[in-house]
Amino acid sequence: MINKLLSCIKYLNRQRNLKIKPLKSAIKLYLLNRKKKERSLLTIEHYSKVAILMNDQGIGDAIVTSYLIESLRKNNFKVYVIVEKRIAFLFDEFITVDGILLYDRKKNIKKIRDQLGNIKIDIIVDLVDKGPNSVRRSQIIKIINPLHTIGFNHEKYKLYDSSINYHEYNSHITMRSQKVLELLNIKSDSIKYYLNIPVSIEQEVKNYLNPIITLGKKIIIFNPFGSNSARSFSSSQIEIILSFLSQFDNYITIIVGESEKISQIKALQNIIINPMSCFFNTVALVKYSDFVITVDTSIVHVASTYEKKMLCVYNNRIIDRKFVNNFVWGPNYANAIQIFTNENLNTGLGDLISNLDVSVILKQLKNELNN
Repeated sequence: MINKLLSCIKYLNRQRNLKIKPLKSAIKLYLLNRKKKERSLLTIEHYSKVAILMNDQGIGDAIVTSYLIESLRKNNFKVYVIVEKRIAFLFDEFITVDGILLYDRKKNIKKIRDQLGNIKIDIIVDLVDKGPNSVRRSQIIKIINPLHTIGFNHEKYKLYDSSINYHEYNSHITMRSQKVLELLNIKSDSIKYYLNIPVSIEQEVKNYLNPIITLGKKIIIFNPFGSNSARSFSSSQIEIILSFLSQFDNYITIIVGESEKISQIKALQNIIINPMSCFFNTVALVKYSDFVITVDTSIVHVASTYEKKMLCVYNNRIIDRKFVNNFVWGPNYANAIQIFTNENLNTGLGDLISNLDVSVILKQLKNELNN
């Protein structure tokens, strides 16, 4: 009886917190914005330093944003990124920027000010709509205090001097970068990502693949795991797909992903478990491959960078109740074939890829590999 009562109390507390949290966030946003008296005018000729808000984002976000970063740098802007430590390594060399500002949500975010030193940021770009982390983003904007802030659909908030009205939640995420470039009167090139594989790692991968290529075999990269179980193949699906791929003697399939996960997979004839654990090694493997098979994860955007022939599986996620992930974060290039799961739950988690009939994948693979 006591345990049941305690469970009931915990449940009621959770429900209360779920309702109170949005209210608390709304109050914090109001207080942060009311301190700014008026919006600044966009005077592009006075600006030279741009910071892009990328807190709470991942590897895929960074790769896609490389298009905006490079476009700005080509037009004589110095570009800084505001990121968490877990993805900061991407901006040492892999994606070229002029500076990194580290953000730690668990520590005092005012330390960002110490990292700036004598640097004065002219523009902050926030590519994200109002959402769960809006308070953190607003706090960062307040701390950096740029001359001008560009955001999307933030008309109500004075911290955003220019608010781009944009509600195309089926359009690819790079369209937002294009809208920013248009606002800054920058004529952008065709959409392309800009990645720099460290020279030593690229050479290591070329040396590794050379014996395979010398035998006249082609390379398939297979990435079976996403960032969570909903976006990952099941063990049985992986076994069936690998069994199918092993029959093609003119192909060698290399399985990539987190070492602790892929090490559990049984290697078959013509199948190799990637022995190199560094993410940049995986990028180089994709670059020198002939075909990529992957679930929805950063590998999609790596393959897009090199316009690789690709088969990718997406699971009908809806992000923040409005972004249709299949399209907003899709591959967005002609050489990619997308397969969608068919449960159409349209939730934040999406369908379980593990429930997809694997024969749908095999049919498409047979058609592609035989051609």
